[in-house]
Amino acid sequence: MKRELLVSLGFVALTTLLAAADARAQQPRGPGPIDPNAEVPAGHPPMPQGGGQDDDGGEGPQAQPGQADPHGGPGRGQPQNGGTEEPPQDGVMEDPSAPKGTIEIQIADPTGRPLGRTEVTLGILYNSVAKGESKKRVTLMSDDAGVARFKDLETGSGVAYRPMVLKDGATFSVTPFGLGPKGGMRGLLHVYPVTSDVKQALIVSQNMIYTEVKDDRVQIQQAIRIYNFGKSAWVPKDVVIALPENFTAFATQQGMTDVGADPVPTKGVKLRGTFGPGQHVIEFKWQVPYAGEAEVAFEVGMAPNLAAARVIAPASKGMDMEVEGFDKTKPSNDGLGQRALIAEKQFRREEPPAKSIKITIRGLPTEGPGKVVATFLALSGLVTGIVLGARKAAPRDTKRERQQLLGALEALELGRQDGSVGPKTYEKARRELIDDVARTFAAEPAKITTKTRRTVRNKPV
Repeated sequence: MKRELLVSLGFVALTTLLAAADARAQQPRGPGPIDPNAEVPAGHPPMPQGGGQDDDGGEGPQAQPGQADPHGGPGRGQPQNGGTEEPPQDGVMEDPSAPKGTIEIQIADPTGRPLGRTEVTLGILYNSVAKGESKKRVTLMSDDAGVARFKDLETGSGVAYRPMVLKDGATFSVTPFGLGPKGGMRGLLHVYPVTSDVKQALIVSQNMIYTEVKDDRVQIQQAIRIYNFGKSAWVPKDVVIALPENFTAFATQQGMTDVGADPVPTKGVKLRGTFGPGQHVIEFKWQVPYAGEAEVAFEVGMAPNLAAARVIAPASKGMDMEVEGFDKTKPSNDGLGQRALIAEKQFRREEPPAKSIKITIRGLPTEGPGKVVATFLALSGLVTGIVLGARKAAPRDTKRERQQLLGALEALELGRQDGSVGPKTYEKARRELIDDVARTFAAEPAKITTKTRRTVRNKPV
């Protein structure tokens, strides 16, 4: 539970940073939201131009408003810059006139035409304190008008429903929802042609990296935005975003759809899910070892058709960051009130496709209280081992030894305050130092006072 909470807090922080980055992106200097009419990355197919017409040249029917976006992040269903046709919106809404415990979902193609005789699957998730979590699926065929009706369903907060259509390896769905005590739910779900070839899909990506150097590791959080400007759903097949071979501690936050990333040991992360028209956000975090060097460098793979990227690193004075091929790093704010170094770049057609970026952080502190504490800990362990292993213990200067240990304890506290000693190192070192201080008192010979001698002398034998 604690690990899940920490992971969730980490992704909340990354989402905050992403929002702050978007705010800065509205300024001309930084990579902002993708403009379909701007130059696209090298090797990318031309972006569609349009005025909201369907494939036959006529005006496509408008989708009904929904409560949520099943396929992407904020902004899906909103007009894109330059008048590019917006994707139809999926979702559900309450229908007080419908019978209690019913879900009626309309299945349509990208132009809004009904898809009759289509298999519709209703995913059901039960979650209660008494019974725990369980899942099941119910399948129906839509009628000639493309409508699937599910009846006599349970209501209340302990159960959630997710209508979906499974087609050619893709999953088209709406965001899970519950049924209230009155009425039912009515919704609209579009089904698109499916492709696994990124060269045929109108895909553009953005990447944001937040990197922070810790005690013994470098922690990296990534947010990847993938925009689909086409009329087909992209289902990636064996698309792996490369990470350093020694990456560890991969974690991701499960979203409401099947879109996400899975770790591939020693290689990176593999994209999965159905990327329908609109915007999608994938967030995950990972680590690489750090041994206290003054400089650390690593390479991070990028999603296909990278159009813009931003790298952020919280930094103290004296630290510097370089991202190969990017604009010069600028000191700024990371969106959470900390001083940070920021490097960013927009990629143009004349540039070669960016498959990865190399990040180098310099000026990291190598000396400090942490090293002093480690020295004292080693010395303390050596002294203790000699004393316990000797047949005849040599006289110990416990007072001097105790002063050294207390000095190390003071240095440890200072290191914790200025951030050069991390929480895990601090707790372990503090516990060992206090134990060693206690041993110096235990090793001192007991003092025999005059009163003690008199008591011993008068004690009957």
